[in-house]
Amino acid sequence: MVLLTASGRAFAGMNDTLQAIQESEFSFARTTSELPFYPVGWTQDRYYPVASFKESGGNLPSATMVENTLNVGTVLPAYVAKRDMLLLGGDLAWDDLTVKTGPYPDQSILRVTPVGAWLHQFGENETVGAFAAPILSKNLESSDAWGTSGYAGIIALHYFSPEYQLLYGGVYQNSFGQSMGYPYVGLLWLVSPRCQLSIVFPWPTFTYSPQDRWLLQLGLAPGGSAWDNWESNLQTTESIGSWNLTAGAAYRFYDKLWLFAGAGVAGLRGIEIQTGTDRTTFDSQPSAVFTLAIQFRP
Repeated sequence: MVLLTASGRAFAGMNDTLQAIQESEFSFARTTSELPFYPVGWTQDRYYPVASFKESGGNLPSATMVENTLNVGTVLPAYVAKRDMLLLGGDLAWDDLTVKTGPYPDQSILRVTPVGAWLHQFGENETVGAFAAPILSKNLESSDAWGTSGYAGIIALHYFSPEYQLLYGGVYQNSFGQSMGYPYVGLLWLVSPRCQLSIVFPWPTFTYSPQDRWLLQLGLAPGGSAWDNWESNLQTTESIGSWNLTAGAAYRFYDKLWLFAGAGVAGLRGIEIQTGTDRTTFDSQPSAVFTLAIQFRP
């Protein structure tokens, strides 16, 4: 009874927030789309079956490995006014890398990513947001030290019409002391009230809702983890990454909760190990990737 009461209050609070957004002057509150909103809360498991990794241009032994990544997170409006909105939340992730063959240890990576963003509506058709998402990561198998990385940036949305919106801006990335910046640009095209093409770097997505309780998606998104290892005061930065092309379907099974299942191909997958100026890379052929998630879509 206590859990049901708490859930009811949470949904009531979210409904009040959605009502405040609809009554605000934000451009995205004027949508004619019948698609469900983007997930603002999630529990997700992403599984990569056994894949082979071979050193690029070297003589180190190859390896086969299984990867499983579990994420739990949310990003929600904490304050909504006519032209301003504060978003707060984060993501907690556990990435388990199990070596099946090869003389390499298993890895268990914990990542904590707090997220904060501020949105402001300039004029009638321009929404600008600034965000920061620091990432704290730790190898639970071999290190007591936390590594730091993260993202920050400014992204704007220009509202041409209910069918077309332009996204543009810039993103700063810091990866364990190495920094870079890159542009962010994309186009949101509402093909029909139940069909949208999001041409946004680096995660283009096609979304179609045949009816109120079903959602079909095809999208490309990055995956992976990065962490620090320390031994005798020597820092080694390791990372595993891929680009995942996934097709999936979501079903609304209760109120605003959706069950999503997807399958696809993990391409450009590899492992990088860097100690000082020395860098070792292990490459893998494209392999399968499976995703199962529960999403909260207001």
